[in-house]
Order: sequence, then C-alpha cells, then structure tokens
Amino acid sequence: MHGASDSKALTSIDFTYEQLVDLKAALDKTAIVAVTDQRGIIQKVNDQFCEISKYSREELIGEDHRILNSGFHAKSFFKEMWRTIGNGDTWQGEVCNRAKDGSLYWVKTTIVPFLGENGKPERYISIRTDITAQKNIKKIAHIAYHDDLTGLPNRRSLSKRIEHEISTSLRHNKEFAVCFFDVNRFKNINDSLGHKIGDMFLKELARRLTEIDIQSNSFYRMNGDEFVYILEDVTLVHEMAAKILDVFKDSFVLEDYEFYASVSLGISIYPEHGESAAKLLKTADIAMYAAKAKKGNSYIVYKKEMPNTNDQFLVLETKLHKALRENKFALQYDPIYHLHKNNIIGAEVMVQWIDEEIGVMNQEEILPFASQCGLITQIDHWVLRNAIMQLAEFKPFVDDNFKIAINLSIETIKESNFINDLTTMLEQLSLAPHHLEIEISELGMLDKDIHLIDKINKLHDKGITISIDDFGTGYSSLNYLREIPINTLKIDHSFTHELNLVPANAKMVAAIISLANALELEVVANNIENGEDLAILKELNCQYGQGLYFNQPLTLKDFSKQIQNV
Repeated sequence: MHGASDSKALTSIDFTYEQLVDLKAALDKTAIVAVTDQRGIIQKVNDQFCEISKYSREELIGEDHRILNSGFHAKSFFKEMWRTIGNGDTWQGEVCNRAKDGSLYWVKTTIVPFLGENGKPERYISIRTDITAQKNIKKIAHIAYHDDLTGLPNRRSLSKRIEHEISTSLRHNKEFAVCFFDVNRFKNINDSLGHKIGDMFLKELARRLTEIDIQSNSFYRMNGDEFVYILEDVTLVHEMAAKILDVFKDSFVLEDYEFYASVSLGISIYPEHGESAAKLLKTADIAMYAAKAKKGNSYIVYKKEMPNTNDQFLVLETKLHKALRENKFALQYDPIYHLHKNNIIGAEVMVQWIDEEIGVMNQEEILPFASQCGLITQIDHWVLRNAIMQLAEFKPFVDDNFKIAINLSIETIKESNFINDLTTMLEQLSLAPHHLEIEISELGMLDKDIHLIDKINKLHDKGITISIDDFGTGYSSLNYLREIPINTLKIDHSFTHELNLVPANAKMVAAIISLANALELEVVANNIENGEDLAILKELNCQYGQGLYFNQPLTLKDFSKQIQNV
C-alpha cells in the first residue's frame, strides 16, 4: 500500500522544520533519513542512508533519488507519489532501490512535505526503514522479470532471452525466430468498454497464449497490447504463427460483454533479419505493420524489400508528402452490383499511388503507412475531394439512387470542420448528399464516443448515408445499430467466401441479412470471388455485392465506360 498517510504521528503534529531536524538527529541511529529540496534534489543524508545505498555522502548530495532507481516500479508509482507530496500530503509506501554495487534493497518509506508561506512544499524529509529481510528475494526477482497484469515474462526478460538465443545460435550455428504481434484496435476496446475490461481481455489473452506455448515461458508482454514469442525451431514458424492467429477465433466473453478481436503478427529470423535484439525486434515490427495492411488476423515474415526499414521509411514518408503536394494519386472504383438485377448501383472508391521508383501501392498498403506517418487525414481529404468531383461528372449517366462509397478514418470524421467542408463541396457541385456514402469499419464503432456519434447524426441529418464496413468482425454488443443512424451493412469477406464449403459462414451471412432486414438496413457482400458464393448469396436474399467475380477494381476511364454503357 502507498499513498497519502493517515498516520497521526506524522499528520497531527505541527512540526517546524527545525523540530524535524532535531527529530532527524534522534532517528539517525535507527532510520535512513534524507532531506531534499522542492525539486527532489538531495541536500542531506545520514550515515544509515550512505551505508545501505553504498554511496558516499558526496556522491548523493546534489543528486535526486533517481540515482537509486531500480527499474522495479512503473512510472505511475512515482507519479502518484509526487502528486501526493506535491499537494502537501504525507506519503507512505514500500520502495525497491538499487545500491551502487547493483544490489536491490527494500525500504518502507515515509515522505513528509514542509510548506512555505505560499502553501507549497519547500522541502521534503524522508524517513526509511530497511525491510529487505522481510521480502522474498525469489519473489522480487519474479516480479522484476514478469508483467504485473498478465504474469507473462516482461520486456526485461525478453532482452535477456534474445541475447541468450543469439549466444546459443552463434555456438551452434542455428536460427531462431522472433514473432512480434499486437491486438488490432485494442485502444477501441479500452475506450469503449473501459480499462477494466481491457485488463481482463489481456489476462485472458495471456492465458490462451500460455496454452499454445510449445516451449514453455516463451511468450512475453512488451507493453500495452504488444507481445513477442521466441521460437527456437524456425521450421515451425508457420505452424506457430497459425496457432497464434487461432487464439483469436473464439470470442472473448468478459462480464456482460462478448466481442471478437484479431491480431497482426510480424516475424523476423536470426541472423538473416538482424544480428542484435534491437534489430530483430525492429524488423519483426516492420513485418507486423505490413501484416496490418491485410486487415484482420494475418502474419507476414519480414522481407528486406519491405518499405519500412529505417532509411526506406523516411524516403517513403518524404515521397508520400510530395505525392500529396503534387496530386500524384489516382482513384480506383470497385463497382457495387444489384445481385438480382445484375446492374451497377454504385461503387466504392479506393486510392492508388504509382511511383516511378517503388511501383504501385494500393489502398491496403497506403492507408496503414499513412496512419503511421500521421498523414491519414490528408489522404482521406484527397480521396473525398476527388471522389466528389468525379461524382459530379457521373451525374448525367446515373440514376438518382447511384452512390459513391468512401471509407474514411474516424480521425477525419471527428475533425471540427469536417461536415461544413463536406457540405460546402457538395453544394458547390450541386450534388445531392444521398449520392455519397461514408464507410466506417465496424471495429471503428468501438470508438463510440460522443463526438463520433454527434458527427454521424449530423451527417445523417444532411442526407449523407452511413455504412458499416467489415461487418461481423467487431463485437456482439450491437446497440450501435439502434443508436446510430446507419443505412448499410457490408459483410466482411471472411464470411462471404467458401459459403458452400463452410456451413458456419452461410449461417453467419443469413443471420446478418435477417438482422439487417429487421432493422430495415441494406446489405452488401464484400469481395465475392466465385459463382458458387454468388448463387448462395442470392438464395440468402443478399441485395448487393462487389468483388473479383464481377471485375478487378477499375480505373476512372474504365468505370466511366461501364456506367455509360460504352
């Protein structure tokens, strides 16, 4: 326990600084005592302090207590301590310090602030007692090298493990793999369902990971939702990656919530992809971000030509800035068909970038990278502006129900001027708002804060329709379908393929269509790839669809020909 003390011995007596100095003299023989200024700079220490810390008085005076930091406590521990004493309250707690010789020791600590005439602390006196002998040293070592929440080995353990594996590999001329992964949109789980559910999710995830650990104690929690797995036998790398992805196949049921999650996994191999712990983690991280471009559960083994190595990352980011300035992007169109009438009723627009040096980058590659660079809203605005201008050119050739769908990030939608800028563009081109549909990923709906809800309601009031993309991949609390004015559900590709081979997929699609009908929503099947799936979708009374069965994404020229029947 630590925090503001309610000890009468420390809070009910109105000590002056001079009186406490006298008290310090009395405590010198039995306690560890230090005096610091308001910044925490050490001004005085007693002999007991020097003895336990192994530092001389001269080495301590003028330093702050970070000289003793063991790395055991989280930053939040000391942040709370400073908040307490900074408010003029006495703080008590147990602190693990590191002596000059590297040894750890524990002290039960009381810090008393002394206030100046302005009511703010001028100095602090800390009184400590050595409680190292009361601590279980094995327990200390375990805590120091394991994550408090999940119980998995932590970053400190990981560094030691990789160094050990490198040493072993050098002696025996063998490879090993570093698997780096994080939970897609974990922030949305925390923000929407609360940190308590977020913590419960991480604990349950750690339990599931431990069950598939074929080597024992080889999963590590880096921080937040980032995890690492060390695989000694690289011949099993694809098998182990599949096992990690399978951990996310079943839903997570926590208190009153049930939801699904997915993971992006990047893999690096020693020594091909790095000869140090830092390099291996970096290349695995690069591969992980490449996996994110595939959406949902996916993994990728690092390749040297990936555009995210340190130098290449900077080059690509510079090119992306330049492409925005020079209007170097192009739009592609993925037509949406009425499945029973077989006619085009609209299209989803996607951004493409063709660079003379790096070649073609499609939307699934551009957007994750743009998000990393902080350019996602600029890309969104480029797509939105150009799609609306093209929509105005399509107007003479399409009927009143024709729509252009644009997938936008939550960050863009929540911008303060977004709706005003959007309606101004539509008005300038004399376009009815209902010709425009904005797509939001279902996982994005986890970030259901009041600003997003307000924006969606205002868009609806303007006549702009809203569709939920990747429907079925989010969580099963579907209240947002009632609370937010949504027009269309786009069923995720993971459910719309192999409908004749995977009965569960057909059942899921049927359930989504039934739900949509009950709520008077339209349904679009994403990524239809073959005639068998199309036939089943028709039988299930799915209204609309898009995908490779009909055509590849089209250029502006080819799409214009399609809608003009040229």
